[in-house]
Amino acid sequence: MMFRKALLIAVAVMLLAVSAVAENTVDLIMNTRTTQAFSDEAVSVDGQKVINQARLSTASAINQQPWFFVAVTNQEVMKEIASSGMGFAPPAGTPGKPEGAPQDGNGASPAAPPASNGPKAGLGDSPAAILIYRSDASKSPNADFDCGLAAQNMVIAASALGYSVKIISSPTMALNGENHDALCEKLGVDTSMQAVAVLLLGHADSSVDVTSQATTRESFETKTNIIE
Repeated sequence: MMFRKALLIAVAVMLLAVSAVAENTVDLIMNTRTTQAFSDEAVSVDGQKVINQARLSTASAINQQPWFFVAVTNQEVMKEIASSGMGFAPPAGTPGKPEGAPQDGNGASPAAPPASNGPKAGLGDSPAAILIYRSDASKSPNADFDCGLAAQNMVIAASALGYSVKIISSPTMALNGENHDALCEKLGVDTSMQAVAVLLLGHADSSVDVTSQATTRESFETKTNIIE
């Protein structure tokens, strides 16, 4: 009788623990936001290892793993990539950005975003970045989607570790542009690969207001149908 009681208590405790973990995971996903201003605080080596494992553990179509990742903490390399793209400068006085500094946004547009949008972090504005490449030699029918899944895994892992993140695509114009082969050589990437996204990684700069002018999410009802 005592053993049975102890077993029931142990099972109940375990179920409560599992429920708490599940609830915390859902809360993490619901509350992760795009970071638009980063501090200079570095990302730890241990943190980078965990995030690296999260991306390598991502599922992919027919297990093709059609990706390659380049972790960059060298600010000069980040600035070189950013300056070779077609980014635009923010309006004078934009918080957290000196006049003439590149931003992400839609890099093909020559016009800066409205000042009311607030700061927009781009490549070179975070202490670390992860470049996500897609292999054109992959047999995966959904290689870009697989890379997107890997990016989301990294976002969740980074958020769980207390880091701030932002996924951007504008640097891919520079990475895949006329300097593609030279940048691949510098980054140790096979020239058959194409960049699909960049993950900015670091800690949010709490001194910069990035929330009061942030855009809002649309409601569940406007974006979902339930067929019963």
